[in-house]
Amino acid sequence: MNDLELEITSKAYNDIEIISDYIAKDNKNAATKFVRLFYKTFETLCEHPNLGKSRDDFTYLDVKFYVVKKNYLVIYRIIDNKTLRILKVLTTYQDICSIF
Repeated sequence: MNDLELEITSKAYNDIEIISDYIAKDNKNAATKFVRLFYKTFETLCEHPNLGKSRDDFTYLDVKFYVVKKNYLVIYRIIDNKTLRILKVLTTYQDICSIF
């Protein structure tokens, strides 16, 4: 399978910034590492888009969820088998059902 093209929504960029800013309050190096981890995760998902799981308990939308470091969720959609669109990056502390 060819790697999918990566598309990151403005909401997902904003989510990453919020998470990074929160972590940076205590440790700027850790925040930088987390941002790198998210982007590495996006690359991995482009290579292996079926790593994520559908979650009918969260939403019936055609999206997949991928867990990063136990407390973060990358929510994405595959578009026309060509593009992996990152929709949101959330913490597991958020009310995920209310977001969808």
